[in-house]
Amino acid sequence: MDPDFGMRGGGGIMIKDLDNQVATLKALAERRKAGALSRGPLATPPVNEELSQRRVPHTMAITSGKGGVGKTLVTVNLAIQYARQGLKVLLIDADLGLANIDVVLGISTPEYTIQDVLEGHLTLDQVAIQGPEGITILPAASGVAGLSALTEEQKLALMDHIDHWNADFDVVLVDTGAGISENVRFFVLAVERIMVVVTPDPTSVTDAYALMKVLFLNHRASHFDLVINQVRDENEAKDVYRTLSQVADKFLNVVLNFVGSVPEDALLAQSVRAQNPVSITHPDAAVSQSFKKLSASLMRLWREKRQEEGRMIFFWRRLLQDARGQSGS
Repeated sequence: MDPDFGMRGGGGIMIKDLDNQVATLKALAERRKAGALSRGPLATPPVNEELSQRRVPHTMAITSGKGGVGKTLVTVNLAIQYARQGLKVLLIDADLGLANIDVVLGISTPEYTIQDVLEGHLTLDQVAIQGPEGITILPAASGVAGLSALTEEQKLALMDHIDHWNADFDVVLVDTGAGISENVRFFVLAVERIMVVVTPDPTSVTDAYALMKVLFLNHRASHFDLVINQVRDENEAKDVYRTLSQVADKFLNVVLNFVGSVPEDALLAQSVRAQNPVSITHPDAAVSQSFKKLSASLMRLWREKRQEEGRMIFFWRRLLQDARGQSGS
């Protein structure tokens, strides 16, 4: 019996069949190309042929089965580590209704957000803000219930705006919401790699497994990078990895890559209160060094994947390509 680590009242976590977002996006894209969709506020930006020659960034979604596991802290500190290596970093706050990257970074509440792009008021250039170390941030709105479930047209428009954005990045990190909402599933499927952040807490492990199960069974996602946060030592991290890996091997046909761990450290809590990432305030501390090590591990995986498969396709175009492969067209 698939346990789902069945801790929820003995009944397991019920997983419903999910809509095929890829097929819907494909249909919308084809209708838009044929002129069947009106080009209103969400109109796709015109294709800039010069952008086809630009470098394609390494893209990753950082997600988790439940909240409170430090997902945003991991994302922000990774962004800082890459920026310090001289890379151009884009950080997308994809927790669209409950944004908090600006809070973690101690940035004043953004005047404009992704919501303004979706409503057709502004462009990405007008919404993007600069963070520490030169990081570019696409901020999301907080407390906006309407953004918690984007329509398919909104998803298509947002991804197309990002794909055609006249900006050249080396790394794009997407900080998703927690759980298995439609927004989360869309963003994690639209990038190159999926990182799942988990803690040793049993509920975190349970929910991480549930997230991976949904993405595998409903969307064919088969590779996940695992980061164990808030660990006492490396042995505890490896124990959590072994637990998840054993269950995944038995019930799912997925690959789990243990890419690193982050130690439990009072400096992290201090950095949250100070709204200044630990990688900036204490760059030589053990916890900051763990983020540096993690960034190197991920970069190695990205480069190995590129060598195997060649040039990656950025964002929703990859989804559409997958849909064509499914249909045999």
